[in-house]
Amino acid sequence: MGPLSKKLTVVIPKSSSLLNIALILEEKNVIKNRYYFIIHTYFLGKDKSLKAGEYSFNKNTSQEIVINKLYKNEVKLYKLVIPECYSNKKIFEIIKKNLHVSDGLINYPEGSFFPSTYFYSKDTKANKLLSIMKDTAKVKFSKIYNKYKHNVGGIINQNEVLVLASIIEAEAKKKEDQSKIAAVFYNRLKKGMKLQSDPTVIYGINKTVYLDRQLNRSDLLVEHEWNTYKIHGLPPTPICNVGMDAFYAALNPEKSTNLYFVADGQGGHLFSESYEEHKNNIKKIYKN
Repeated sequence: MGPLSKKLTVVIPKSSSLLNIALILEEKNVIKNRYYFIIHTYFLGKDKSLKAGEYSFNKNTSQEIVINKLYKNEVKLYKLVIPECYSNKKIFEIIKKNLHVSDGLINYPEGSFFPSTYFYSKDTKANKLLSIMKDTAKVKFSKIYNKYKHNVGGIINQNEVLVLASIIEAEAKKKEDQSKIAAVFYNRLKKGMKLQSDPTVIYGINKTVYLDRQLNRSDLLVEHEWNTYKIHGLPPTPICNVGMDAFYAALNPEKSTNLYFVADGQGGHLFSESYEEHKNNIKKIYKN
């Protein structure tokens, strides 16, 4: 049992000698005696292998656990949650806030990152973490694309699947709607119809899919390359970073002939094959 009375975080500076490490740990009351610590470290054959870093020690941590923690470089880790449907702009804001950087971030193409929970140490560089997020997305999406690409019959390539998945991600609040929305978009693409997706318009306004006001009719008339009320086909880039479910849905659309959908006000959507049915669905929603 060690002498520490409560959980404590200790920083071991780079290039610290074994004696300096022992002094720091003794001063912080992590160990009882610096000399016993040094002798114990020599006895374990780890005297030249203790590593610098920020370490978290629990109450009464034993001396051997302390040595092994520094030997294995089991540094304190921080958690970073990257939600699905966040654009690069939003992710950069999270990175800057949590890793305390103001600029100098590599400007990756939109949709490059995989939304997930990441763990990082105090010394982790922001661009290194972004690179990990990018590589994770590349590996995961390539694997699922190669497995299911036959479903889309070569209509769109992997990057176009990612673009479509990002629109699905932004449209669908419920996972069970994602493949249904994917079917609507595929059916529209095959017929040469415009996708007419509100989130693409919002992205063109502020480079995220979130807007602090209601989207209005004049917004739909603004000319920009993401406005799917104006352009035919897919926009040039994704509009957010997508999770596995949305990417899977983009490769596995539901078999349907639906061409329209409208949000039902409860997180789901009503789907229809004809414009007349679509207008009736809108009336139902606003009547309620």
